[in-house]
Amino acid sequence: MLNFLRPTLVRRVVLALTMAFFIAWMLLLAVMYIGATDPAVEDKGIGDVGRGLVAALARLDDAGQARAVAAATSEQIDLLYRANQIPALMLIQLNDQDGTRLYSSPAAGTALLAGDTSAMTTALVNGRSFRVFKGTARRWQVAVAGSRVDDKFLLLSLGHDLVIYLLIAFPCFLLPVWIAVSRGMRPLQQMSKRIAARGIDDMSPTGVDPKYAELTPLAGALERLLAQLREKIAREHGFVQDAAHELRTPMAVISAQAHVLAIEPEAEGRYEAQRHLDHAIARASHLIAQLLQLARVDSTRAGDTRIIDVAHLVRDELARAAPAAMDNGIELALDAPERLPFALEVHAFQSILNNLLDNALRHARAGTNIVVELDQENGYLTLAVADDGPGIAEQDRAHVFERFYRARSQDTNGSGLGLAIVKQAALRMNGTVTLSPGPGGRGCRFVARIAAPR
Repeated sequence: MLNFLRPTLVRRVVLALTMAFFIAWMLLLAVMYIGATDPAVEDKGIGDVGRGLVAALARLDDAGQARAVAAATSEQIDLLYRANQIPALMLIQLNDQDGTRLYSSPAAGTALLAGDTSAMTTALVNGRSFRVFKGTARRWQVAVAGSRVDDKFLLLSLGHDLVIYLLIAFPCFLLPVWIAVSRGMRPLQQMSKRIAARGIDDMSPTGVDPKYAELTPLAGALERLLAQLREKIAREHGFVQDAAHELRTPMAVISAQAHVLAIEPEAEGRYEAQRHLDHAIARASHLIAQLLQLARVDSTRAGDTRIIDVAHLVRDELARAAPAAMDNGIELALDAPERLPFALEVHAFQSILNNLLDNALRHARAGTNIVVELDQENGYLTLAVADDGPGIAEQDRAHVFERFYRARSQDTNGSGLGLAIVKQAALRMNGTVTLSPGPGGRGCRFVARIAAPR
């Protein structure tokens, strides 16, 4: 029962077609009703009967024959009205040239159908309004009067006739539409069967090429989705393999140095082993922290945004990084307005700022200048971190935002995840990050542009 009530495309098409026929029925009924109730149309019907009777009587000279023609015409009209159950009357009166009445419809009684031979007139007969046609034929005077048909009867009669015609026409329209919809749904059914028959890890293209232009966007969107899923799965597999590979080295060092600590009898040897062990633990902790940070910013679900003073936030982060910079002879500078309120995802922005700062400090040498620039323009927040350090070789610049990639031109240790986190965090906030030469063509300048949330 629930499956039967479930909406289907075919059922919707049939319902839409039914509604279209109902609307057409209403419009046609309105048009026909307006036409049928037009006084000019009603007068024409009465006038046609009168002129026809005048033409028939014009060839007669005998009063009996004229009376018979008038009576026969009146009876035929009465029979027609009764047969069709028309609640209306048409009265006929026949007089000779002297005004002697030769015939009068029984429903008229003794009333006189007064009228004007030059135009249709209105007369009251037995308390009922009639439109009267009056004409002359040689020695005969003819009067034909007709009453107006009741509106309710007229609507029911017209509606009944239209329903019959539309019911005959409905299957003629429905069958081609049903065939067209059924054939149009066939590519979707094929696509659904192919996808249902796949394994859970099969993300290969469906191979369905719909013939209809309306289905092409859907098929294309599905193919793009499958391509994105293939790329995501491949990236995740590569990510897991790279993470395992990167963790293997510090874990091996930890294991080896722990063994040395256990068996080394000399204090100096244990001290050296302890130093290597601490370094390996720090490296592993940093890598794990960055993996967790990347997993957080890599989530497709955006975090909460709020309006903060970005300039104040950047100054706080630079204050935390200042001691390490001073210890290594590196000068930090900030070029930013006093206040810069902006709506953003704070944790994602901090990931961009901290990783760009960490990247600049890690690779900078003594005497290097690092400048952090902050600005807002055209609905975008711009954060730039520039230095005049050794820079990145041209052949490495296209790959620096890839995960676990470390530039061959740099001799410092790192996880290769910092700039990947920057890129992913920028994408998460509908932004971009680019790399260009630093001040004076030396070093690097990373620019992150973040769009204001909509």
